[in-house]
Amino acid sequence: MKPSKRVMPDKNIALIGTLDTKIESFVFMADVIKGLGCKPILIDVGALTAPGSSADFPNEAVVAAAGASLGELVAAGKRDEIMRVMGIGAARVLQNLLLEHRLDGVIGAGGNQGTAIAAMAMRSMPIGLPKCLVSTVASGNMRPYVGHKDINVVFSVADLVGRPNTVSRAILRNAVCSVIGMAEHGEPISIVGEKSTIALSALGNTEPAAHRITELLTGKGYEVITFHASGAGGSAMEELIESGVFAGIIDLTPHELSEEVVGKGAYVPVVPGRMQAAARAGIPQVVSTGALEYLCFGPWESIPTSMRSRKIYMHNPYNANVKVTQKEMSEVGRVMAERLNQATGPVTVLVPQRGWSTYGSKGGAFYDPKGYRLLLTSLKRDLRRDIEYQEVDRHINEPLFADCCVETLLRLLESR
Repeated sequence: MKPSKRVMPDKNIALIGTLDTKIESFVFMADVIKGLGCKPILIDVGALTAPGSSADFPNEAVVAAAGASLGELVAAGKRDEIMRVMGIGAARVLQNLLLEHRLDGVIGAGGNQGTAIAAMAMRSMPIGLPKCLVSTVASGNMRPYVGHKDINVVFSVADLVGRPNTVSRAILRNAVCSVIGMAEHGEPISIVGEKSTIALSALGNTEPAAHRITELLTGKGYEVITFHASGAGGSAMEELIESGVFAGIIDLTPHELSEEVVGKGAYVPVVPGRMQAAARAGIPQVVSTGALEYLCFGPWESIPTSMRSRKIYMHNPYNANVKVTQKEMSEVGRVMAERLNQATGPVTVLVPQRGWSTYGSKGGAFYDPKGYRLLLTSLKRDLRRDIEYQEVDRHINEPLFADCCVETLLRLLESR
């Protein structure tokens, strides 16, 4: 079926792929883009494409954008280095297109190699720019590819080698239409106007507090954006803080800090350095200790053998929670103080004395008064003297603790 052309301003859609092996698929997608009244920009990341290809950015130009030579790269024959350089070069091509206002969406497609290169380039793009990745490996673990970015991933179902067939034509066309639809009708993230947006970190085990905080701040005229402390969520929040989206933050659940300090967890931050963006940005921070007492993994078999003798609670069949040791909790407190000490804006630390999560309440699977004391001793010992520190005689999910968080943030915002 021939696509109908639309009467509307052209959108520039970048296509990233290895044209030495997937040329037919990319020619097909480029034709679909043209047929829908938009402009395809073809970026070739295939190392062995013959000179004189029809790409807008041939492989030589992509490698040159990364400061390397294609001939030398191919001669060295190191596949991982070729992929790394191609990814850097493609990212720089996209960044330049964005600066020139010639980029409205990105599509990548390929097998393992093409997926890795395209994903590397897409991760350099801001959150909110339409992105779609069609991949033969999309049914596996995509976190290394996607990271914390809003990349739509589509399983190719059929391989993408050769001329598009009954199956791959539908998948590729749908991917193109999804990106054009987002480019034409989507909404970019806006940072203009009066800043009244608050960041909030949460997990299921601190959800009651997060819910009340959101209700209270919304009632005061603020917009609250909640981030799931899943490694990817916290990293995305850090990037958006750097971008200037938020007026302040209630870091109710800095759970990912424990994951980062201890390591080996499924929820380790995608980008290391949790709790540092707000410090650099100077925005008001209310920081608590939500869910610092445990780590998160996938199913039971994903727990490292060395940790299987610890206290373990199966949140569900696909999510195991594992206790942080008391020695590790002391180290988490030290690192927390170290990062809060970098703050250039007002900070208040609020600690709920009766438990830091649903599982950390008295009688819960991870209730650990001694571990709490060790973490807080390290935190208080190393915390900058001018940073406000309060302990509240409540559980983290009690309404009065949420109220205290909101009242404190409003006070810090008003003092600014």
